[in-house]
Amino acid sequence: MSLSVGIVGLPNAGKSSLFNALTRAGAAVAGYPFTTIEPHHGIAAVPDPRIEAVAGVTQPDRTVPATVEFVDIAGLVRGAHSGEGLGNQFLAHIREVDAIVHVVRCFTAADVPHVEGAVDPMRDIEIVETELAFANLAKPVLYVANISENDLPAGPCAELVVGHAQAHGAIAVPLSVKLEAEVAELGGREGDELLRAYGLTEPGLFRLIRAAYDLLSLITFFTTASREVRAWAVPSGTLAPDAAGKIHTDMHRGFIKAEVIGWRELIEAGSLQKARDRGLVRLEGKEYAVTDGDVMLFRFAV
Repeated sequence: MSLSVGIVGLPNAGKSSLFNALTRAGAAVAGYPFTTIEPHHGIAAVPDPRIEAVAGVTQPDRTVPATVEFVDIAGLVRGAHSGEGLGNQFLAHIREVDAIVHVVRCFTAADVPHVEGAVDPMRDIEIVETELAFANLAKPVLYVANISENDLPAGPCAELVVGHAQAHGAIAVPLSVKLEAEVAELGGREGDELLRAYGLTEPGLFRLIRAAYDLLSLITFFTTASREVRAWAVPSGTLAPDAAGKIHTDMHRGFIKAEVIGWRELIEAGSLQKARDRGLVRLEGKEYAVTDGDVMLFRFAV
């Protein structure tokens, strides 16, 4: 079963807009509460320059990144644990995810009302966290401070969210969901130009996805078979047969050995064959725990 991250927060905090920007899945967005009732599921690619570095050596026909599943969950309100605002239904959806991205509103917009009347990030955080505590949901959390484009890169409101996160051993990512959605829609050179206009070198979504990946305690290994380089996400501590099973159940069942080399060693060698000739490729058995950045070729019996 794949791991997933639920996007939560008060209504109109920017959850569905963030989900759309992350996954380009087109979930409904509107300026009134409970636009989202049933959760939306979407997949976001994990930005990782190592995959292109490995591809530069192996010359595949295509590259396939690792992914994270995000779930857009409807907004919580006061009293959700006792059923307010369809709260019991929404809390049930939160129970199904492995970690939480908590979107905190730090922007003002006359056409997007705030359910509590005014922007107050600490009050909003307390409401959501109180509801989660009442429902006995103590999951790993990552905060997103949803700011106006004019407040980039952070602003005083976002600083409050960052401070709260740090005090609780968590991470906060300030970003403008509105800008990120525009950049995702434009894509390519136009998207890059828009980012540069705001003094940004990469989308804030990239930081968010990487942070969510870490929140789930995921690591990446690479395979180079079938004329492709593919990145695979597995939990830290995954043993080689289970990593093989991520590719196909037959590979788990018939696992024999794994050829393993670190991605940097492969690049320095120049090719997999040269790496083998230099004795850099190791044979690992069933007890080997995959290391982040491993390039692996699995031997198995059908």
